[in-house]
Amino acid sequence: MAVRTYNEWYLAHKEALAEKIRTEDHTEGEKLTAEIVRYSHLKNHLLAEDHEAADIIIACDDDGKLDECAEVLIRDYFAANPDINLLYADEDRIAEDGVHLDPWFKSEWAPDTFLSTFYFGNVIAFRSAAFAMINPGKRKTSNYENASTLREDSLDEERARRNEDDWPVRAWIYGTLCLKLAQADGGYTKRPLAHWNEFPIGHVPEILFHGNHRVELWNGNLIRESLTGRYNADSAYSRLISIIIPSKDNPEMLARCVRSIEAYTTVPHEIIIVDNGSNENNRERVRALVDGVNEDGRCLYIYKRMDFNMPAFYNLGAEYANGEMLLFIHDDIVVQKKGWLAHLSEKAKLPYVGAVGTKLLYPSSNIIQHAGVTSADGGIVYKLQYCRNEESHYFDFNKGVRNMLAMSGACILVREELFREVGGFDEENFPSYGCDIDFCWRIFERGYYNVVRNNMYLYYFESYSPENSKTREERELKKPGEMKRLHELHPEVSKRDPYYHRYLTQDAKEPRFKTDLTNTDVR
Repeated sequence: MAVRTYNEWYLAHKEALAEKIRTEDHTEGEKLTAEIVRYSHLKNHLLAEDHEAADIIIACDDDGKLDECAEVLIRDYFAANPDINLLYADEDRIAEDGVHLDPWFKSEWAPDTFLSTFYFGNVIAFRSAAFAMINPGKRKTSNYENASTLREDSLDEERARRNEDDWPVRAWIYGTLCLKLAQADGGYTKRPLAHWNEFPIGHVPEILFHGNHRVELWNGNLIRESLTGRYNADSAYSRLISIIIPSKDNPEMLARCVRSIEAYTTVPHEIIIVDNGSNENNRERVRALVDGVNEDGRCLYIYKRMDFNMPAFYNLGAEYANGEMLLFIHDDIVVQKKGWLAHLSEKAKLPYVGAVGTKLLYPSSNIIQHAGVTSADGGIVYKLQYCRNEESHYFDFNKGVRNMLAMSGACILVREELFREVGGFDEENFPSYGCDIDFCWRIFERGYYNVVRNNMYLYYFESYSPENSKTREERELKKPGEMKRLHELHPEVSKRDPYYHRYLTQDAKEPRFKTDLTNTDVR
């Protein structure tokens, strides 16, 4: 029978999963004891006077039910991964007629996505021993909370049972429990180079919870006091950012780009224009532009005749940079939002963060052009391209801060020392295509987490930029070879993107998030 809907896919997949579970050995997992607690009771349960903890606590939302295979898969996961103390899983919802809908297939551990929204959702599990690490002295309810707070907490539970406001309960689970467990387990540190493809927080990539209603996302404001990357305007003014802009024979677009930067940027910055061969008339126009914004000497014009090679242009500009952060952008980028660069640098400054980009919209529109780059079996995918930005796509993917493998080279911000650590952009292998993807993948393979701020945006006039037809033809001829080389140099991430679920479509031509209905096997 051909699978046409997610419900049909889920039922067929569930049968395959059940068969897999029946044939596996669960001896080690069965050695671990587990108890299931609803979210509304979790805080008081953990701090109860007479509480004797099981090895594993499985917690889930009140509004729905755990899948019958959840406990065995979670125990097996912890048994097989002794260094993992916290995990989450995928989920969907069941309509009143029993039909499965709205699957939420999640990424592997994504620290900045977590700070944006509680993407763990409605099911988590953790070791009791790990909770003891963030609860020193084994504090109990009687010496941890005063009577008035306990009464309020009881009211929180009652409100949760009545499906009313339960934000205090959520804030404790999100910001006190899960965030502190993630911090304690290295979730906000660079992954070891020898284990760059492993994550400190676990993920069971199967549907283990079925909600009664569509997921209501928990907003990152619940942990606004976190010290792991929340926006702080003051800190954004303490560093110089070098903005490197390659441009050739495009003075009008370049002027629009530079003037928009000057109009909407208040953090300390310098602008470095790299020109690989504009004609004399256009050179004079660029010089006039530079003179017009260069009262304080923060704009540099570099002219050097070179064949088209975007990574070489970027690397040349970096040689002249004075900033502790380097922002590489195209000359057809236009800024129309204050605070854009401060928000980018606030992420880029963090030691565990790699490259930082932002959402790009088509000019004079609210249509997404780039919201991060995904690796699929069929190639490189610009997720949500041509989708309307005012809509919410796949659990607010286009709205928050997201960890992604890569981003468009039209806007990439990185710390200068990290740029040097990875050796800059690859001029030899990717002169025409793929240098931005290769750059981001090399950063990820060194254990850093790349970030796309989809809560900010720039306008990208890519299709409007003039380009010599001969150069365009030459680039197109080189593209297949450079894309092949990209996959050869990065065999692991090119085959499996940790931020893109294995059960989502692998069709490189599909920008939306859809279940891969062509394969119901357990992968």
